[in-house]
Amino acid sequence: MVVQQHVLNWLYSVLTSEYHHVNRTYNDVAQALSQTPTLSPRTDVHTFPNGSSALLLHISGTIPVTFRGTTYRFPVSIWIPHAYPREPPLVYVTPTETMVVRPGQHVDPQGQVYHPYLVGWADFWDLQQRPPPPPDLMDEPLTLNIPSPSSVAPPPIPTNPEKDALLQQLASTLHQMRTRVRAQNDSSLQGLQAQRTAMLSAMSAMQQEAGGLTQLSNLLRNNTTILHDIMRRADETIENNKSLPEPDVDQLLVAPTVVGNQLYDLVAEERALADAIFVLGRAVERGRVAPAVFAKTTRSLAREWYLKKALVKKIGRGMGLTAA
Repeated sequence: MVVQQHVLNWLYSVLTSEYHHVNRTYNDVAQALSQTPTLSPRTDVHTFPNGSSALLLHISGTIPVTFRGTTYRFPVSIWIPHAYPREPPLVYVTPTETMVVRPGQHVDPQGQVYHPYLVGWADFWDLQQRPPPPPDLMDEPLTLNIPSPSSVAPPPIPTNPEKDALLQQLASTLHQMRTRVRAQNDSSLQGLQAQRTAMLSAMSAMQQEAGGLTQLSNLLRNNTTILHDIMRRADETIENNKSLPEPDVDQLLVAPTVVGNQLYDLVAEERALADAIFVLGRAVERGRVAPAVFAKTTRSLAREWYLKKALVKKIGRGMGLTAA
């Protein structure tokens, strides 16, 4: 019996999603559906004995079995694993409400079939049937063998125009997206280049500034060290000189030469004489000194003041302190 085309299309689309050997599984299932029209495929979730679940191809229906001249139709459920044909199909007897599974040599109480062909599947799944020996044409009668329905080749793998259209649409969409993204990248590349140049320039300036700051920091550190050392030595000098008597200021303020010391003394005496003449003038105004005494004393002080002032100018010219 020929399987309907939409069923074959559905079968192939289901197998391409999860199954490892799509063509082999498609051919075997299509041939089984063609030879046994009472079977129908669908997808369903199967739970394995270890508790894991998987979405498998599920073939269910009835198969004819002849027993003692009577043909019975047994309901079966066949699960095709993803690794088929490397793994055998899982076969169960699914009795109706009026049936009872009787455990036997090849069927357990749950209805699972343990046929020796399924148990030894791993040793025989990839073997091919040996061809029969060539007949002896002299002994065999001339007959024409008509091929049985079981030898009919399985239907070819159908085309899937919907899948091809979706793939073409997906390729076109991806190409458009790639073109659009590339245009956006090209338009933003110039701005990114300008930003990169500005960032490199700013980084160079920051590195130069950091180098200058490092040099300044080293200089300040050295100066700080020198200042702390000088302050430490000053504190030590002050601490060591606390027990010494205070020096005479007049002894400290000395010139480096004898002429310089003479100039210091003459300037001090000349200023003192000028102050004395000024004080005598105020005293005469207040009536504390007689005019005759004022005149006599002032004349003597003025004469001495003039002489000292002239000597100061002479020494200053000799030391180069005043113009000649």
